[in-house]
Amino acid sequence: YQRRVREAVVSTQSTGMKSVLSGRNEQTLAPILSFIVRNVTDPKHCTVLVDVAHILTDLYSSVLGMSPAIDNLFERLRRRLQWEIKAQEQYMKLQGAMECIFSASGLE
Repeated sequence: YQRRVREAVVSTQSTGMKSVLSGRNEQTLAPILSFIVRNVTDPKHCTVLVDVAHILTDLYSSVLGMSPAIDNLFERLRRRLQWEIKAQEQYMKLQGAMECIFSASGLE
């Protein structure tokens, strides 16, 4: 039950965000994308900003190639997320290795 309620809330929020984020031009979209690029890896903002980035990608993927500035921001976002994913993968590998060492030495 709680899962369905949460999904309904997220869906409603997503619909609201879509309406707020749609219909923007280069001048009104660029500051939002810039903010996302700067802050998407910040733990305080990442959950919301990843959702917003998904919505923006859905809304504006059809117009990529029409504005070099917007294209550049989407590319910077892609690279930033790619870098963060690689960093998280490395962190998980390191964490796993450390757990093996601690387990073997009895320091759990």
